[in-house]
Amino acid sequence: MDQFWVGLWEREKEFMHSVKPEFRHGTGVVGVAKLSAQFYCEYKVENEFVLGEVPTAAKDTGTELHDELMPTEEITPEDFARLVGAKGPNYAVLGLWGAVGGLRLVGMPDHMIWSEGRPLWLVELKTTKGDPIPLWNDQENQARIYGLLLDCMGFDCSKLRLAVVRLRSGALDDGEKRDWAAKVSGALMDGTVEELEEAHQGSMKIHILRHERDLAEAAVEAKRGYWTGEREPTSSRSIGKCRACEYNQVCVKSLAKP
Repeated sequence: MDQFWVGLWEREKEFMHSVKPEFRHGTGVVGVAKLSAQFYCEYKVENEFVLGEVPTAAKDTGTELHDELMPTEEITPEDFARLVGAKGPNYAVLGLWGAVGGLRLVGMPDHMIWSEGRPLWLVELKTTKGDPIPLWNDQENQARIYGLLLDCMGFDCSKLRLAVVRLRSGALDDGEKRDWAAKVSGALMDGTVEELEEAHQGSMKIHILRHERDLAEAAVEAKRGYWTGEREPTSSRSIGKCRACEYNQVCVKSLAKP
């Protein structure tokens, strides 16, 4: 195997062995999804740690749809390196890790497109019952921080772009679900995103972002103090978010208590 991959797997082992429970709530690593959720509301993140996760129909539906649209199977590190090292486009995801601003971060993107060992596209899928057009800060920053971790891991990110796909729940039939990942990937590679959006009649929006390391680092810096104990959580000032939050009946900061 190429020395880059040998070194990467070794550095990953060293990173994981360095983990100790030094952050808020005794955590040793911070999930990228959890950190990005702070841009929605830090008290929601806090409540999840203190009170436990509350299952909702929306979460269950989103998880089920993710599994249908982006099925995965585990392969060996050697097979992964061989697959993504070939001339692409090739599809494969891997766990991302790295230390940024004193935080140890980990995460797993939804979908990635590679060619000759370079990540070309990092894709995040977000389902919604409402309008798919808006791109929320938490969704954008999750994709950006994933890109930052790829950079930190030593990948050539000079051609990397990010795509946040917002899809209305129930918009796809079973036939569309089967080839959805390939269709989205093809549209990204061919530059035909607008045509794909038009074909789905307002039920899907693909937000394309440039990988900008400085913006991702700034996002981590804005939220790191919560984990390091430098400050307490802040709360959203949006009554709409509070209404939608599964903790609104018990949260001390809720703006939408019954």
